[in-house]
Amino acid sequence: MQLQRKSSWLLALLTLVAVISVYYLMNPTKQSQQEIALKEDTDQKATIQNVTKEVSSPSPLIEETRLQVSNERNQLRQKLTQQITSDGYFAEEKNKASIEIDTLNKEESTETMLEMQIKALGYLDALVRIEGEEVSVTVMAKDLSKYQANEIIYLVKKEYGGTNVQIKFGANNY
Repeated sequence: MQLQRKSSWLLALLTLVAVISVYYLMNPTKQSQQEIALKEDTDQKATIQNVTKEVSSPSPLIEETRLQVSNERNQLRQKLTQQITSDGYFAEEKNKASIEIDTLNKEESTETMLEMQIKALGYLDALVRIEGEEVSVTVMAKDLSKYQANEIIYLVKKEYGGTNVQIKFGANNY
C-alpha cells in the first residue's frame, strides 16, 4: 500500500514537471520590466559610445550640432523607454512609444549612412538631420555648385524617399 502511494506521488510530480516544461516551451519567455529596461539602457550606452567615436569632425560647428542632436534624442529615447516600462500607461500608449523609438533609431541610422555616402563623394564633412518629411544637409565645402547640390539631393531622395531636401554649405568652419 505504501509503495503504491509513493509511486502515485512520483507519477503526479513527474506529470506536473512535464506540464510545466511544455508550458514554458510553448510560451515565449516573458522578461520582467526591469530586465527590459536594463537591456535598453545597455543598448543606449553602446549607442552613445558609438556616437562619440564617430563624432570626430574637422568642423567644430558640425561636431557641436551632432552632440546637441544626440543628447536631445537620447533624452527623448530615455523618456519613451520609461513610458514603456511604466505601469501607468496603457498598452496602446506603450506600443506608440515603442514605434517612436524604432522610428528614431531608423532616422539616426539613415542620417549616419547618408553622411558617410556624402563624405565618400569627396566632401570633408556632412551633417544630415531628418525631421519628419524634411531633410537638412550641411556640407563642408569651399564652394558648392548646382550640380553638386543636385547630386546630394538625388542621393538623399534615393535613400530616404521623396522628401523636401535643404542643402547648406559652410566654408568658414574649417
